[in-house]
Parts: sequence; C-alpha cells; structure tokens
Amino acid sequence: VTRHSQYYFKDGNVVFLIEDVHYNVHRYFFERDSAHFRSILESNQGVDEKDPIVLPDVSCSDFDEFLTILYPADFRRPTEKTTAQWTSILHLAAKWGFESIQLLAIDSLTASAIPVDKIVLGRRYGISDWLPGAYEAVCTRANPLTVEEGMKLGVEDIIKISAVRQVYGCAKARYDAKHLLNDLGDIFGLEKVAEEVS
Repeated sequence: VTRHSQYYFKDGNVVFLIEDVHYNVHRYFFERDSAHFRSILESNQGVDEKDPIVLPDVSCSDFDEFLTILYPADFRRPTEKTTAQWTSILHLAAKWGFESIQLLAIDSLTASAIPVDKIVLGRRYGISDWLPGAYEAVCTRANPLTVEEGMKLGVEDIIKISAVRQVYGCAKARYDAKHLLNDLGDIFGLEKVAEEVS
C-alpha cells in the first residue's frame, strides 16, 4: 500500500483506501455535501491508515478526478476537462449524493458532450432534458454511427436510430422536424417530448 503523491495531506483527517493507495483528505467536504459519507464518518472509521474507509468499487483515476473539484489547482480554470473526466466526476457525485458537484458536471457536459454521450449519460443518470435533442441530432446527422458510438449506445438504441434514419432520411421530402420530435418520444420512450414541441 502506498500514499497518494498529491492527495495525502499532512493535515488530512479522513483516510480512504482505493486500489492499494491511501488518500488522506479533509472530512469536512464529505460530511458537508454527502449524506452517504455523513453516515459512514459517524462511526469514526477512516481516522488513520490502520482503519481506512475502503472504497472497493472505485478507481484511483475516478477518485483523483473527483478530488480535483474539491481541491482545484487553478481557480481561474477549474472546469477545463474532457467529457471522460466529467463523466468520472458525475459518476461518483451521483453515487455518493454530492448534488452540487453533480450539477456542475451536468452543466459542463451539457456544453461539451457530443449527442451520443448525452444519450448514454442521460439514460444512465436520469438527465431527461438531454435526450430529445441528442436523439434528434444523431438521427438527422449526415454521417452514420461509428462502431465506437454503437458500442456505447447498445443494440436497442442502434436499431431504433437506424430505423428512424432510414424512415426520415429516405423520405421524399427528408424529415419534418416537428413530426420527427413527436415520433422520437414514442420510439425512444422519452417523456415530455410532445409537450416541448407544441
């Protein structure tokens, strides 16, 4: 077991163990923002390396990304991250109930994520606002889905997207955006699509 080179603070007061790496950070953030950790920290677990809080289903790389939000290196540019990095942050924030960090990740991904990622993440984390526009973008774009995008989406979405693209792409007059949005609601089981269009 080693100590993390960046996130093992001398004045830290809660020790986590992830993938044979000890983190010594400040419990204040975890108690303040997460009911999940508030209940864990009541037990006095994690006070030292002999009895760390073990996070077995978390990777060091994801936890490192999450900690960059709690401990920003540059306050002027705290949010310059890739979609993959924000996805790691969103995953842990949702898992542990850090609502403000979850909203920060969603805001950042709203601006930067491509439509396929918005479909995958929107489904996974219940971000229904993303889905109508993301499905429309994928169904009406010129280029077909790539293999990588297909792997992300899964078979059911691939088949439905292909069907929509065929129907609306091969139609004599291309597609009518209003009718397409209404159809997307039925095809993909989206909520409120019809209401948003009308």
